[in-house]
Amino acid sequence: MRRSARASAALLLAALAACTRQRATPDLTLTAAPRATLDVEADAARAVVAAFVAAEAEADPGADTLLASDATFVAGGISVTVRPRLAALNGPGTALLEAVSTHVAGPVTWVVAVYRFEARTPALSDRGRLTVVLEKQRAGWRIRHVHSSSVERW
Repeated sequence: MRRSARASAALLLAALAACTRQRATPDLTLTAAPRATLDVEADAARAVVAAFVAAEAEADPGADTLLASDATFVAGGISVTVRPRLAALNGPGTALLEAVSTHVAGPVTWVVAVYRFEARTPALSDRGRLTVVLEKQRAGWRIRHVHSSSVERW
């Protein structure tokens, strides 16, 4: 190959390399939110779940304001669309969360809890377990899915 042909080939290869060179990709490394931020979000999500459980126990329609528009429910292994939407709610009464763990993962949070239901008729009082998946929306945390079951009596 003559010298000018070699130079032309080298320029062509350099031009091709420049055309096919990958562009720099943005750094998508996830950084953990500060602990204080996660604690605030976890507290807010827990408050929504506590308010929902209390409202459901009282058959309060205001519970619906805490739901995403397409929320789903499973109680005792059955898909539920009418009240009560939580297992172990045997008539009107009050309910409180007992053991609670909360896990925040960006715009999604899940809460795992045990709740105690105190029926107006004491013989109907019970305990339940639930897992609630919440989604961060403009209005705050909203419940997207609830899975609940009665706790076996020992």
